[in-house]
Amino acid sequence: MFSFLGNLFSTRILSLLVPETILIFSCYILAAYWTGGADPSVFLLYDNGLLQIALVVAGVLVGLQLNKLYAQVGVRSKILLVQQLCLTLGVTFLWESLLSYLRIPELVLAPSIMLLGSALTLAVLLAWRMFYSAVLWKSLGAKRVLFYGTNAAALEAGGSLAAHPELGLSLAGYIDDERPAGTPLNGARVLGSSAELARVVSEVHPDRIVLGLAERRHGMPFRELLDLQFRGIQIQRVAELYEAACERVCMSELLPSQLIFSDELGARRGAIALQAIYSNIVALAGLALLAVLVLPIAAAVKLSSPGPVVEEHLRWGVNLVPFTLYRFRCRRADGQPTRVGQWLRRLRLDGLPQLLNVIRGEMSLVGPRAHDPEFISVLMEQMPYYGQRHAVRPGIFGWSQLNSDYGQRLRDAREALEYDLYYIKHMSPALDAYIVLHSLMEVPFREG
Repeated sequence: MFSFLGNLFSTRILSLLVPETILIFSCYILAAYWTGGADPSVFLLYDNGLLQIALVVAGVLVGLQLNKLYAQVGVRSKILLVQQLCLTLGVTFLWESLLSYLRIPELVLAPSIMLLGSALTLAVLLAWRMFYSAVLWKSLGAKRVLFYGTNAAALEAGGSLAAHPELGLSLAGYIDDERPAGTPLNGARVLGSSAELARVVSEVHPDRIVLGLAERRHGMPFRELLDLQFRGIQIQRVAELYEAACERVCMSELLPSQLIFSDELGARRGAIALQAIYSNIVALAGLALLAVLVLPIAAAVKLSSPGPVVEEHLRWGVNLVPFTLYRFRCRRADGQPTRVGQWLRRLRLDGLPQLLNVIRGEMSLVGPRAHDPEFISVLMEQMPYYGQRHAVRPGIFGWSQLNSDYGQRLRDAREALEYDLYYIKHMSPALDAYIVLHSLMEVPFREG
């Protein structure tokens, strides 16, 4: 199971999810009793009332997740929290509207109960989140992490821990031979040198020591670390914590033996076959549902400027096999974007023809970005392990597209590759669903 789901359903997050489920359910049941007439029990038990409320509660929980309220549990701004909760309830109302449009009245909650229950939910969740952030979250405590070494991966992982308290890990400090004790460093401070490891451990009582040495051949006190491990302190490579905290593979710590002697990073055949099945099903359903948009978009593209409606681009797919990627044309002959093309790009509708690539087996719904062959050969020379991203089909959506902005710099491409390798390692239907839902939610707010 990929790490963000492990974090999501950790004990700390369940301590938030379970009470919220009960509170939301209670708000709508209370609304049913207030507006349900003489005997609301009949509605709840015999008129599908409990099922209708359960569907609404599920919609609220999905909205909370889409608004990242289970990833950012601390209340930094009351106004921002109110906005996020209102968006969450908006998702729920859209869900109810869809059920009503599909003419399934037995599953649609009565408007009076829906309105009152949603108002109660907004007030209760606001108060609960503030209480949880101020009292319960801090009382649960966090495991203290001590970094032995300060290489680039250790510093980035430490910064990510400070930014994501929901991981349940707090930064105790760093052991570093290059800086004096007390030096502020990336959200914590240097606590001492490698020779002072025993003293530092006795003072800060870490639950975990993460090895982030810039040079592995020197300064590794194996006997002392082994003694600490037998005393109950977890010893961990920085690459493992980096992956959990940053949700991408650390290329600087990636060893060739991990690729050769272990299938840890390889794509699983079963996962690839399963993805092909549901990608085709979703692509066919998507074409059927969005068919009404194809002709208006094609007409708008044709009228916007001379040229073809659909452009064809050469791309390299799985195992570096070339294929033709389809996309609605968004530019004029001189390369300038058309007004229609700008809107298509903003709403990501220019990629609608790529559903045909999915049906033809050239792409998947989710996967690494399909790159131009001109850049692939250059990147394969400059970055190790770049060819491994072609072990799976490229995707319309992707983990790297969701988490990083693809640019022209080598650093951007390296970061995107780390996300791609993470996706290949953890690919599953649940991760694909997460990527698609969050990508669709962020479509109106992303540039380019």
